[in-house]
Amino acid sequence: MTFSQKLRKIFGTDGWHSLAAGVSRMAYPLDWRQFMEPIDAEGLERLRAKYYAPGERVLPAKYLNVAEWMKTSVKRIRDLRIRKAPPRLRILDLGCGTGYFLHVAKCLGHDVLGLDLDVEPVFTGMLEVLGIPRVVHTIYAFQPMPDLGAPFDLITAHMTCFNRRADGSHWGTQEWDYFIKDAETRLTPTGRLQFDLNVLPDGRHMADDVREFFLSHGARIERRRIYLPPRSAR
Repeated sequence: MTFSQKLRKIFGTDGWHSLAAGVSRMAYPLDWRQFMEPIDAEGLERLRAKYYAPGERVLPAKYLNVAEWMKTSVKRIRDLRIRKAPPRLRILDLGCGTGYFLHVAKCLGHDVLGLDLDVEPVFTGMLEVLGIPRVVHTIYAFQPMPDLGAPFDLITAHMTCFNRRADGSHWGTQEWDYFIKDAETRLTPTGRLQFDLNVLPDGRHMADDVREFFLSHGARIERRRIYLPPRSAR
């Protein structure tokens, strides 16, 4: 990130969004430590002994720094205002990775399901340790997701990778339009969508036309996060 980008982040719209999110989280305190206690300690230690690399910041082994990523997942739960059941929500996380986000939701009493590839042993191992169910599937543009059972109250995706074409470029409005329509068929009448996009090569999180597409569908956009309300509320 360049110095000018940092200034825009601090003093521009992104800065205000970060401040607002911080204030919102203060109104919903949630201690990440409570979600460490239910973890199978022996299973975790076996996984860490096999794959953990202290100080790793790039490869999947970084996700075995459980405390760090549990804090991140609790922050996501607080941003989405997912509180302890009841009511019990059915939650789908696309690209669920290690499953920490779903683990927190599960501990709060919700019904959870992950969807991801089965290519990374660290992710598969941690999902087993946490007892998080996963559907193995690759999301492709212009192709529907598989049958995932009962409708969901919330579908999320964090640090998205599925929205990339074979050449490395990112989805445009047509791909997103197909995907959103398909995802909405998997929601309850009050169900909502939330996506946390990875950064583009130019430092933005989405192209201008993609931003306009989401805004035209009633989305609230906060930096890299896109919140789509229930269809009935648009």
